[in-house]
Amino acid sequence: MKIIDQSSDRFSSETGTCITVGTFDGIHRGHNAILSFLRNTAANKHLNSLIFTFDKHPRYVLRKDENLLKLLNTSEEKARILEEKGIDYLYIQEFNEAFYSMEAEDFIKDILISTLNMKALVVGHDHSFGKGRMGDFSLLKELSQKYGFSVHQLSAVSNSGFAISSTKIRTLLAQGDLTLANEMLGYNYSLTGTVIHGRGVGKDLGFPTANIKASNPDKLLPAPGVYIIEVEINQEMLQGILNIGSRPTFNGEGQHVEAHIFDFSGDLYTKEVRIEFLLRIRDEMKFYSLEALIEQIEKDKYKALHYFKRVC
Repeated sequence: MKIIDQSSDRFSSETGTCITVGTFDGIHRGHNAILSFLRNTAANKHLNSLIFTFDKHPRYVLRKDENLLKLLNTSEEKARILEEKGIDYLYIQEFNEAFYSMEAEDFIKDILISTLNMKALVVGHDHSFGKGRMGDFSLLKELSQKYGFSVHQLSAVSNSGFAISSTKIRTLLAQGDLTLANEMLGYNYSLTGTVIHGRGVGKDLGFPTANIKASNPDKLLPAPGVYIIEVEINQEMLQGILNIGSRPTFNGEGQHVEAHIFDFSGDLYTKEVRIEFLLRIRDEMKFYSLEALIEQIEKDKYKALHYFKRVC
């Protein structure tokens, strides 16, 4: 997959492109339906598939007080997932005032057609675009006849009676419902970060931990609690358990991410790791003795080993 933006050399696709436009935060099962249709349509029409997305979430720009919004995917995660799905091009548009002030028809004509040689457009059930989000599917049908491209609208994808959306998945993760969030995503939620120095408490308790600082501060952390995880280190997947929380037993503050990785004793400081969240075991708890804490960690580890079918 080739990544391009306004600073790239002039885009060239002699055969033309089949495009879909969106933020694609989370790249969930609803997005997957669009991406699959995009790839198939591009193949059938002998076009290149292209995702048109933005350098930042539009809500960061349009809603000045939207400082609490956290992302399901960083830009790097989004690019990796889209490449795995076989997309030809990822176009990243700077989301600034000049862009979001464009009239809907100008966006179609000047960017999608003139710049990106669009021959087909795929949109979701609630897609809107242009200044004030005034462009809708009815306008797209008119513009498709005027400028000679095909347009395809897909229905919403639902799960357990809910329409799948990035907002719904963020809410589920914040509430601790990892199972349903992963089901809607279609893959395990993940976090990439760097291992930093901690206080060494886990090691003193007999459960050494890797303290992880998220690579992107805007990345959404799941609800505080204990999770069964897999950890990618140097392209190798290892198993473990992870705690997110404030360390209440030690009167801690803030949010900390600490992973106890099974069967690993190497030095991870400053290394980048990727965490996949498989199952949430329990809420974070405050213990009134170290013995009680150690006993609970043993129980958590046993649950994880049982999950991985390493114990009966």
